[in-house]
Amino acid sequence: MQQLIDELNPSQREVALLRRHCVAVAVPGAGKTKTIATKAALLLANENARVGAVTFSKDAAVELRDRILALAGPGAKKRLLAGTFHSLAFKQLGSGGKRPGIASDGDRLALVAQVLDETGVEWRVDDAVAAIERAKTGMDAPPAGTPEALLFEAYQDALARNGKIDFQDMLRLAVAGMQRGTIKPYPFTELLVDEFQDTDSIQSKWIALHAEGGTVVTVVGDDDQCIYGFREALGFRGMETFIREFDATPVVLGQNYRCRSEILAAADKVIQCNRNRIPKELVAARGPGGSVLFQRFDDEYAEAVAAVETLAAVLRIGQTAAVLARTNRILDPVEAVCRSHGVRYYRASGRSILDRPEGALMGNLLELIQKSKSEGLDALLGFAGLGGYELRLLHTKLGPTLEQKQKKDLTDMGLSDISADRYRELLKRFLEWRSLCDRQLYALVLDGVNEWMMQFARSDAAKRSIRTTYDVLSRLSGPFSERLEFLRRDNNEPAEDALVLTTMHSAKGLEWSSVQIIRAEETVIPDEKSTESEERRLFYVAMTRARDQLHISTARKNPTSRFVQEADLA
Repeated sequence: MQQLIDELNPSQREVALLRRHCVAVAVPGAGKTKTIATKAALLLANENARVGAVTFSKDAAVELRDRILALAGPGAKKRLLAGTFHSLAFKQLGSGGKRPGIASDGDRLALVAQVLDETGVEWRVDDAVAAIERAKTGMDAPPAGTPEALLFEAYQDALARNGKIDFQDMLRLAVAGMQRGTIKPYPFTELLVDEFQDTDSIQSKWIALHAEGGTVVTVVGDDDQCIYGFREALGFRGMETFIREFDATPVVLGQNYRCRSEILAAADKVIQCNRNRIPKELVAARGPGGSVLFQRFDDEYAEAVAAVETLAAVLRIGQTAAVLARTNRILDPVEAVCRSHGVRYYRASGRSILDRPEGALMGNLLELIQKSKSEGLDALLGFAGLGGYELRLLHTKLGPTLEQKQKKDLTDMGLSDISADRYRELLKRFLEWRSLCDRQLYALVLDGVNEWMMQFARSDAAKRSIRTTYDVLSRLSGPFSERLEFLRRDNNEPAEDALVLTTMHSAKGLEWSSVQIIRAEETVIPDEKSTESEERRLFYVAMTRARDQLHISTARKNPTSRFVQEADLA
C-alpha cells in the first residue's frame, strides 16, 4: 500500500489519508479518479471497512469499481459497492420487500398525455414533462392551485395506479424513507462521491443523510466545472454548504497533468472573472510547450475548412483532435467540410445533419433527375404539401410513373388548386433539371433543387439540413450518383484517427492533443438563456480539454465573445 501512497502528489496524498469528512476540490486534469481509487483501496485494506463509491453514470461507476479492485485486490469486492445515485437509491427501495416497477420513457409520455387530457391543462407534453421534472428536483410539491401542482398530483396518482415509479422517484422515495426512518442508510464506513459539483438538492440530501448516520464522506469535484445549472446542479453553493455543515476539510488538488502552461494560463484568466468560486491556484505539471491561437474568419464555412485542415494534420501524426461548439447545430458546417474533404470524423453528440430526412429527400430527387433511380416522387410531393389522400388519388389515376397533366385534369381527379399547382410546378422543374443534368450542368441542377426544397422547409432545422446537404454536394464533383455514394460512406464513427465533433457540455471529462473551439462569439457563448457565470465555466471546461494546442475562432457574424477577450487573446 505504501507504493500507492508514494505515487500521489502531496495534495492527493492528503485526501487519500484523511479519515474525516473531506471536500477535494479537483481542477481539470488533477488525477481525481486516481486519487479516489487509491483512497478506496487504502480503506479496503481494513477488513472492517465498507466502502461506497457514487458517480453520475453507469459507465463511470463500472470504471471506478474496476480501478479500485485492481488496486485493492479481488478480496475487497464484497465490501465495495459502486454505482450511480439512482441505482443505489433503487436498491434501498427494495430492502424491505419487492421493488416497484420503473416507468419507461414511453410509459411516462403516455401517462403525461393522459393526465393533460384528464386535467384539461392545455400544455404540450414536453412542457408538462419538464414541469414535473422540475417539481421532482426538490422534495416539496409545487404550490397548491397552480397548473404544475395539478399535473404533478395527477401524474403521481397515475404512476401509483399502474404500480410504477419514474426515474426521479428513486432518489425522492429513498431520501423520504431515510428521513422517516422506514429506510436505513447504507452501512458504509466511508462514502466517496465523484463530480460532487453536479449534485442537485436531493442527491446532496442523500449524501448528507449518510454523513449524519455516521459514514465518513469524501466528495470530489470542481465548482469551476459546474455546467449543469439547468439541471439544478448546486456547484459552489453545494460544496460550501457541505464544508460548513459537516466541518469537512477542504483540500485543493491544483496540479493539472493535462494542459500545457500556455493553455492553462489562458483558461485561468477566464475563470477568475467569476466571483463565487473556491479560490485555487492552477499549476501545469507538464510545463510550457503548448500554443493558444485565436483567429477570425469571414463565415462559418471558411472557419470550418480551417479547423478541419489544421486538425487533420494533427490526426495524421497520430495525435487526437476535436472541434467543440456551444450547440450541436453549430457543428453542421464542420461535418459538411469533413465529408467534402474525405476526413474521417465522429459526431459524438447530437444528430448528424446528414441523417435528417430533408438530406435524404434531396439525394432521392437528384437520383431521380439523373435516372439512377426510378421511384420516389411520391415523398417529394408529400414534402411539397400534398396529403396522403391526394397522393393515393394520383397513384390510382396515373400509376407509379407520374407525368405532367393540365391543371383541370388534376382538379377533376380531386386535387385542390394549390396541390395541382405544386404538382405541375415540380413536374415542370423536374423535366428542366433532367435536361440540364443530361448536359452535365450539375451546379445549375443543384441550385434549382436547393431553391425548390427551401420554399417548402417548415422549420429552421429543415432549412439547415437542406443547406448543409447542398453545401456538401456542391463541394464534390462528378455525377450525382457518385457524389451521393461518397456522401453515404460510413465515415461518421468513433476511431483513434477520427476528428471528434462534439459540444462543450459533452466534452466534459474528455481530452485531446489539439482542440478547436468554433463560433466563440457574443450571442453564441455566452448564451442568453444561461447565466454568464455558468457560460464562463462552460468555456473554461472547453479550453481545458486541450493538452498541447488550443485554437479558438469566430466567423465574424457577431462580436468576439467576451471570454476570448478575458483570456487576452483578442
